[in-house]
Amino acid sequence: MENTENNAAENTNLEDGQNLDNAADEKNQGLNEGEQNQDNTENNNENDDNSDDDGKYGSPDNYDYSTVELPEGMQLDEELLNEFNPLAKELNLSNDSANKLMALGVKLAQKNAASFKEATEQAAIAEKNSYLEQLNNDKDLKVLNTDDYNKYLDIANQGYNAVATKEFKTFLNSKGLTHHPEFIKVFHKIGELCSDSSIPDAKIPPSAEKSAADILYGKSTSDEQD
Repeated sequence: MENTENNAAENTNLEDGQNLDNAADEKNQGLNEGEQNQDNTENNNENDDNSDDDGKYGSPDNYDYSTVELPEGMQLDEELLNEFNPLAKELNLSNDSANKLMALGVKLAQKNAASFKEATEQAAIAEKNSYLEQLNNDKDLKVLNTDDYNKYLDIANQGYNAVATKEFKTFLNSKGLTHHPEFIKVFHKIGELCSDSSIPDAKIPPSAEKSAADILYGKSTSDEQD
């Protein structure tokens, strides 16, 4: 009877030990599955992050600047692009970062162009003002009184209108040259020539007329007959 109880106790202990081992195995298996699921989740999240960051990190094989907004009539300079792209790759710039830098470069170019245009316009105004100053200080014109000066300008206008085409007038006015003293003097002389009616008679006097034979042979054929 005692042996039977001891055997039963031993069997119970063996079963308990086996149950503990099974439980430990199940626990380890559960931990492994949990770690594997966590790894899969992290990998999926990493893949999602990479898919969201396409073009944001790391240099691409080729840079695409089609999203850069350009003003009307402006194009990206191919020569400068050939210099910029290798530098962008060396710095490991992503396509997104390269586009941001390119957009900033476009804004800088626009600002420089506007500044250059303004400087050119200011220079043109200064040049026109210098012609007016020369006109006011010209030694030949400043001695004229108001009436004589207006008559002088009237004659210059006659010469100007006689020879200047519409396109030439537009060019001269755009440059402010109509206020240059030398311009006024030149067209004054032209105006004097246009108003001068004493044109000499260019006809050859009858006594000096020669026949074609006289011109070719030095005397007329009638003289040879005599």
